[in-house]
Amino acid sequence: MMSNEIDELIKQRQAEVKKEKSQMPYAIILLLIGFILCAMLWKNHYVYAVCLGVGIIIGIILRYSRFCFTAAFRDPFITGNTRVLRGVILAMIVSTIGFAVIQSGYNHSKGADYQLIPGAVSSVGVHVVIGAFIFGIGMVLAGGCASGVLMRIGEGHALHWVVLVGFIIGTLLGAKNYSFWYEHFIKNAKTIYFSEYLDLKIVVVIQIIVLIILYRLALWYENKRLKKL
Repeated sequence: MMSNEIDELIKQRQAEVKKEKSQMPYAIILLLIGFILCAMLWKNHYVYAVCLGVGIIIGIILRYSRFCFTAAFRDPFITGNTRVLRGVILAMIVSTIGFAVIQSGYNHSKGADYQLIPGAVSSVGVHVVIGAFIFGIGMVLAGGCASGVLMRIGEGHALHWVVLVGFIIGTLLGAKNYSFWYEHFIKNAKTIYFSEYLDLKIVVVIQIIVLIILYRLALWYENKRLKKL
């Protein structure tokens, strides 16, 4: 293709973009509605107001960061881009430090009571492998994880409403059949809480080191893929 033909295509594309109607007024209206709802809820139900406000902020962050677990584990194989994956790793580092601060007040010397430890400490077994495998396939086919699907619904993507219905059906079926999974898999699965075997500080340091190594590997992998292009 000649350079003048490429220039012509670029001009046509720019003209099409200019014709697209801006959705900023709709965003402003929705933000005003959200602000009004927060103000109405604040007096009698301030917790709801805080949750709504935080939800709006998280939604905006997700929208502009394009943060999605599907993209984090899909993009490195398809495009070689590890930006979202590195974002997930950084989030895990921050959450590791946060949970360490929260759990530091728990007395580990008397043995671990998983019901009293701050945060969810649950068993690991074949049920986790099966669930993760099925969910991994589903989120790639759906084009998004739970947060990604909700974000794209907010953007106006019709397909993800179908995915949301699938989420609801799957959640209901999971709740209905939970007793089966608990009796046959979860009940006898081992719960591994590293602080039972090592000091909490050592566990946190080791985990952060591992995550930093994974971050560096992801960056190295991306640079390597880019050099091949």
